[in-house]
Amino acid sequence: MAMMVLDDNKAAAKPAPKNSNIAEAIVRLHRRGATAHLTQLLSKLKPSDLGEVLNGFPGPRAMELFCRIAPPEHAAQVLTELDDDHRRYVVSNCPGEQIRTILDTLPPEVRQMALTGLDPEVAERLSKIVNRFEKSSGDGDEIIYTPGTAGSLMETNIIAMSDQTTAGDAILAIQALSSHDAIFYLYVLDDMQRLIGVCSLRRLIVADPKKTLREFTQTRLIKVHVDTPQGTVANLISRYRLLAMPVVDEFDVLVGQITIDNLIEIIQEENTNSILKMAGIGSKDTNVLAQSPFKIFRTRVPWLITAFIAYILVSAILEGFEQTLEKVVQLAFFFPIVIGMSGNAGSQTGAVVVRGLALGTIHNAHFFRLLFKELGINIIQGAVYGLCLAGASYLIFQNPLLSVTLGIAMTLSITCSAAIAMSLPFFFKRLGADPAVAAGPLALAFIDMVGSINYLTVAFMVFKL
Repeated sequence: MAMMVLDDNKAAAKPAPKNSNIAEAIVRLHRRGATAHLTQLLSKLKPSDLGEVLNGFPGPRAMELFCRIAPPEHAAQVLTELDDDHRRYVVSNCPGEQIRTILDTLPPEVRQMALTGLDPEVAERLSKIVNRFEKSSGDGDEIIYTPGTAGSLMETNIIAMSDQTTAGDAILAIQALSSHDAIFYLYVLDDMQRLIGVCSLRRLIVADPKKTLREFTQTRLIKVHVDTPQGTVANLISRYRLLAMPVVDEFDVLVGQITIDNLIEIIQEENTNSILKMAGIGSKDTNVLAQSPFKIFRTRVPWLITAFIAYILVSAILEGFEQTLEKVVQLAFFFPIVIGMSGNAGSQTGAVVVRGLALGTIHNAHFFRLLFKELGINIIQGAVYGLCLAGASYLIFQNPLLSVTLGIAMTLSITCSAAIAMSLPFFFKRLGADPAVAAGPLALAFIDMVGSINYLTVAFMVFKL
């Protein structure tokens, strides 16, 4: 884009007094060479205020400033605020593709008014451009980001300035903005519009007004790509206690930010998804009253069918130990206790691991360290509950072998359940699946199957001896 040359004295003198500060800010930013910040300022001003300011500049300079306004919808609103002379000059001299995009955002009647009074050849040319675009198949320039990614969640209402802008000019420009709702950080860009730094408003206010942003901004950035999953974004913002997270494209160009307000929605959605998956519910719609029974059935069946198959295998295992159960009928009395306690212990371990993987506090490198810790914890738990169950069984049946069987089986089953519940989330994560799936019915069925084998194998060995 060509460099604008503004006459400071003439440019700032014509606008109405209430907008003289805005005109002075525009002239000063251009004199400083802060083109990126100038574009940002023009795009944030109210259309009525910006139209009045542009009316105070000569036609060529007003046109150059107008061409820096984004997005096209905002430029179209400013166009309707220009007086007839400036409107005709801007429409006639603005690049064809850019003015086509701007005119296309206007209702037909307003667009026709914008073309009124133009040179007949110019008006005919612009009408053909707009009509040809309306007959095309749609917008090819709009970028559609994948749902659930940073790009789909970000907002473009950000403040970005050139690294050569001074602190004083930056403060002046921020004060001139029509809205200050989304100002969390000031993002600093290089000449290629790439994000190179970030500055809090607090640091900006206390900085020397004559220093450039490059001299005091934070250059060690925490940023995300437009394709970064929303869960990762939430974890980063939460871990580093940020108010907003900058979003960049593949060229490291700043395209938007995700704020703390977006974070609340992301965390709620991620937590809901994890809870539903841990419960073996595939649907994200938690309002069961709004769903038909058949639809709910379809979302839950796939998760339960694997557990159903696993329990069929448990029944087959029990059939293989039929003689052992016939010999010591009392084993059947305590079977639900041993299996239930091992499942509960596994659920505790699984919940801790899944949550740690989701928050990023647990990584693949922590596998063996966490495994040994969970094994130690559950050996202690198994021994305690095993002793209690052995004592209770002896009081009821006065059978020492039965008590030994229950004590060993309880300790072994709880310990194995911890190993299974801790390993499955890591396994699913390595496969690229959500670790929360590993804490659902599938994991419990697997734990029950292993617990049944442990219990009956211990009983067979003890009573055979």
